Amino acid sequence: MRITPSRLVYSFVVTFLVVGFIKMLQYQSGTSNQDCANSQNSPGDQQRLDFLAGRVHKVLEILQSRHFLCYDSLWASLYNEGPRNWDKSVEFCIIGDELTRQDEGFVNRLFKTQDLILEYDHLDGSYWVKLSPEARHSGVPPVQPGSLDVSARLIQFQHSQSSPTVMRKIGLKRALLPEDCDNPLLECFPNRLALDPLPQIKYGSHSLPGPREGIEIQKYHYPDDW
Repeated sequence: MRITPSRLVYSFVVTFLVVGFIKMLQYQSGTSNQDCANSQNSPGDQQRLDFLAGRVHKVLEILQSRHFLCYDSLWASLYNEGPRNWDKSVEFCIIGDELTRQDEGFVNRLFKTQDLILEYDHLDGSYWVKLSPEARHSGVPPVQPGSLDVSARLIQFQHSQSSPTVMRKIGLKRALLPEDCDNPLLECFPNRLALDPLPQIKYGSHSLPGPREGIEIQKYHYPDDW
């Protein structure tokens, strides 16, 4: 069979969609596994999550990356002033490309100085951060054997090309989507909610950045069950 440019493009698109579907299933599976683990949290998980949130915030400040608590972690901060006893992850929204435009080796080394392990999901455009299993921190209980350890998720947003007043999610699975924000995968929200100076809100033992206007951003993160 003769290979034509159109067939090559078609093969690329099909491969991209298949990989995206597999990654989506993996992500959903991971979320399901995390939900199961949430019912078995140990008392030390909240302390580890509080500690992790402070470490991640410190590194992002050094990198001058604008960030704030969002999604479930925003609920936890506004209504519980910290991680809840079922939380396994702390979520930060990252604004702009201050993180991805810097040298990858430098960014990884900086996180390692805080005993953090950084992984990037190119398809989703987000980072996952965990405490180094080799590190021991005074006053922070170790992860329980056989238990899923806590993590931080850094979710990146950038200005929409069609509207500079709107922020949208990045990632390869969204690269080919139109910029009109009609697709829910983009999770667009008004830029005004992420403008500096950001308010400080309580999360455990820390004061961390939060979005402007309190819970207003949740209307865009959870449009179907607001």
